Amino acid sequence: MNLLVTALVKQVPKGDHSGRLDANGRLERAGAVTEMNPWCRRAVAQAVRLAGETGGRSTAITMGPPGAVDVLREALGWGVDDAVHLSDPALAGSDCLVTARALASTIAVLDDPPDLILVGASSVDGSTGAVGAMLAELLGLPFTGPVLTLEAEGRRLRTTVQYDSGTESVLIDLPAVVAVAERSCSPAKVPAESWPSSDAVRRVSTTDLAAGAWGLPGSPTKVAQVHPAPLTRDPVIFRGRPETQVRRAIAELIDRGCFDAPVAQPAEPVPTPQRHGPDVVALVGPGSAAGTRALLGTAAALAAEAGGAVVAVRTRESGGDLAQWGADEVITLSGDEPRPVAHALARWIREWEPWAVLGAALPWDREVLARLAVVFGAGLMSDLVSLTAKDGRLAGLKPSGGGTLAEIVSHGTPQIATLRTGLLPLRTPRAGRQVTERALAVAADPALARADRRTGDDGDALDRAEVVIGVGRGVPPEKYDELEAMRVLLGAELGATRKVTDEGWLPHGRQIGITGRSVAPRMYVAVGLSGNLNHLAGASRAGTVLAINTDPAAEIFAHCDVGLVADWQEVMPFLVDGLRTRVNG
Repeated sequence: MNLLVTALVKQVPKGDHSGRLDANGRLERAGAVTEMNPWCRRAVAQAVRLAGETGGRSTAITMGPPGAVDVLREALGWGVDDAVHLSDPALAGSDCLVTARALASTIAVLDDPPDLILVGASSVDGSTGAVGAMLAELLGLPFTGPVLTLEAEGRRLRTTVQYDSGTESVLIDLPAVVAVAERSCSPAKVPAESWPSSDAVRRVSTTDLAAGAWGLPGSPTKVAQVHPAPLTRDPVIFRGRPETQVRRAIAELIDRGCFDAPVAQPAEPVPTPQRHGPDVVALVGPGSAAGTRALLGTAAALAAEAGGAVVAVRTRESGGDLAQWGADEVITLSGDEPRPVAHALARWIREWEPWAVLGAALPWDREVLARLAVVFGAGLMSDLVSLTAKDGRLAGLKPSGGGTLAEIVSHGTPQIATLRTGLLPLRTPRAGRQVTERALAVAADPALARADRRTGDDGDALDRAEVVIGVGRGVPPEKYDELEAMRVLLGAELGATRKVTDEGWLPHGRQIGITGRSVAPRMYVAVGLSGNLNHLAGASRAGTVLAINTDPAAEIFAHCDVGLVADWQEVMPFLVDGLRTRVNG
């Protein structure tokens, strides 16, 4: 079979970006050095490989300003056969739904429809993780990802999907949309002097597309404002002999109360339902028990404010007493394939008309809610770390560039959001109560066959840890056992930078940052990491940051509270001895 493979690529700021917005509420990119999104590099590489192996043809498409043509020139330099650049000032400020619509319309103007559309699993400048699933819904196609491997088998594609807690084999019918993980292959990188001229790129504008509402005016979700990172760090940096550094650092940590027993704050109770207003739907998928409880409690608080109740929609595998954590009604799905789940929910939502639909920021929930956002044209607020109601509309915060938090507002109906449940408050459970339970029939998805399925997510152990040890590439995996004594003494969980998890040194679910998890421990110990702001955005809520790095100019020393300029292996024995004395004391 000669596969026609299309890779969707995105131009992003290279390295850290400020997260500032311009006057129109768009990410400020003026003067920024840009490059192809790291995940998109893998999509390009896989597109060229699959097309070449099957005697087919590959195409790269990007949507962006005139300068974004460079990512297509690089893709052509890697071996892509054709490139299409969708560029129009009318597209500025498009949210993920409008972006997916524009890309779907661009695919429609290709000479031949593709057999396979590859997208990056995420992007370093926003990380909605939703465009691929939205595109699949718009085109009526199956979707899977993020995939580590993909091989053509006639009119099907055999993939290995990466989850936070494991992998799963998925056989998917073509045509399809597939999100590519960063560990799937080597990146498509070509020196600029090898790129062809921009004349080799086909240009498309909105006048070539089907009529639609584009840009910021057509987007149901918008960035209202960006909250700057609070300047609460006043770094104390130590140099000199390792033993002396450690002694002074531990004294500083003691003064900051890092080893005092945390004072337990009384948790707010799960509110009782009002039942005189619109309801909130909470999607209970294959996540952790703690995540489910936090999600239901947040849904119950929002429902109480709106005067409604919480309807929990759960899979058959999800268990526990949902009523005491916030559910007032429970609907159990007869199947759990995301595409038919979304369609069954859409039919029910049209009758029930809930105010909001919430889910966890996990792959299953993301696909279901992304497809729902397309069905209703409602947009999706993704990967929020908090959620509030303002004048009857939802507003949420999500990590942005430079350690900032972007405030996202929804103007769609229903309002749809995914949340990082590990940062949501855990409320006190209410007394057990009887709830109405119903079933919702969900058909199978004949385009997908799964094997060796592993679901669930133990990431809440990291999200809710009192102490987190974050490791960078300066700590090779064969040396992790040298961190174990400190981890045990502090009762800490291990976290990592994106580069560490992309190397496979720690599980994907241990990644901290904009494209990973957000944590809020009372102490964060950064070992052997440089301090990339996209990573630190995931740890910006830490109480005290202790950093260890040999480079005195490392960025981490500008964003920590206590710093040791030393080789971590040299200071670790002294640090463990000092911690043991303090903990035993």
